Amino acid sequence: MTTSAPLRRLPVGATYNLRDVGGYPIGGAARTRWGRLFRSDAARFTADTDLAGLGLRTVIDLRDDVEVVALPTGLDAVVPTVVRRPLDPRALLGTLDDGSSDPLGELYVALIRERGPRLAEIVSDLAAPGALPALVHCAAGKDRTGVVIALVLSAIGVPDDVVATDYALTAEYLTAEFFASVHAESGATDSADETLRGARPESVTALLRVLADEYDGARAYLVGHGVPDEAIDRLHAALTD
Repeated sequence: MTTSAPLRRLPVGATYNLRDVGGYPIGGAARTRWGRLFRSDAARFTADTDLAGLGLRTVIDLRDDVEVVALPTGLDAVVPTVVRRPLDPRALLGTLDDGSSDPLGELYVALIRERGPRLAEIVSDLAAPGALPALVHCAAGKDRTGVVIALVLSAIGVPDDVVATDYALTAEYLTAEFFASVHAESGATDSADETLRGARPESVTALLRVLADEYDGARAYLVGHGVPDEAIDRLHAALTD
């Protein structure tokens, strides 16, 4: 897709929440590159969409089997590599504190603590030579995708407040119509519970705080779960202007 100026949200396919994570500060004058990493909800893509204009080489689908069967995206017909990496947050929902003021923050922290090897596998997929441009998506592009994108951005040096702001943009795009359609079509965990539909920056900030306090940051977390330092360096270079 060629435009006179980069777009944050992309009107491609039947998506509500397809976004480019380019243009974010990393340090000094450096910024994340536009057109290299995208995040999205799930949608049906067909040959008459302009998805091909994104030049995707890799798609990472974080949904489980039930969701994939209920809503096939068709991406395998237009993207060279489509990888299934289900994160399975459903099993973690029962561990959340019923009285929590931030159940989403608790869920994201639980994903960090309980899904380390899978999260490292996903980041390794993105860091593989030739993997970019890439799209990461789940059902809503909010919870599972939000955790993965937060990890990637934080690991390459994007400041916490910017990572949280990127996450919170989801609240602008996921409408009541979206949640109704997801519930009807896929039963996705991302949006099945009314209390889990928000996207407040505090929720991803809670995740980033745990990464800093318990793992010495996102990069150390990923290295500790098996992502080589050189793979993160390669991802940093590929995502940096």
